[in-house]
Amino acid sequence: MSNVDPAPQQNADPQEAEDFVPRARRARVYKKGKMVFQNGLRSIPCVVRNISDGGAMLEFEQPYILPKDFELYIDLEDYEVSCERRWEEGLKCGVMFTSSKRHVSQQRAQVLKSSETALQARLDPAWGDLEKPLEAEEHEQEPDASEDTGRRNTPPAGGKPAFGKRR
Repeated sequence: MSNVDPAPQQNADPQEAEDFVPRARRARVYKKGKMVFQNGLRSIPCVVRNISDGGAMLEFEQPYILPKDFELYIDLEDYEVSCERRWEEGLKCGVMFTSSKRHVSQQRAQVLKSSETALQARLDPAWGDLEKPLEAEEHEQEPDASEDTGRRNTPPAGGKPAFGKRR
């Protein structure tokens, strides 16, 4: 082994240095997404790990044979975008957006509450109608006994379930 350090690489052509455009900064995210291809007939679930205006990094649960071009739908967002796969390494791949973002109807909505608000709503019923206890929701769904349905709505005798009993 020699102790000679290699000379640092320098661009011989200044035109190449001017053509270099740095990649846009990507925001770290953790969003559920879906790759859709073959005119919507096939899809692969993924997680968007970082995203920018020009591309994103996707992560998969298991290895797939990924298409070169596809549509990317991101849950909890209201857009889709056409993508081209640029690199692939293990369970991750980088994509470049080949079209502008197109508005689609939102399929799910994200609702977040602070843990203090959720806990207070459970403990203090006077706090508001933010979240009802499970027992109250179950009783609301049962038909009212005062309604005449033609059947008696009485519990089985002895407090035990009547499953399998002959009468």
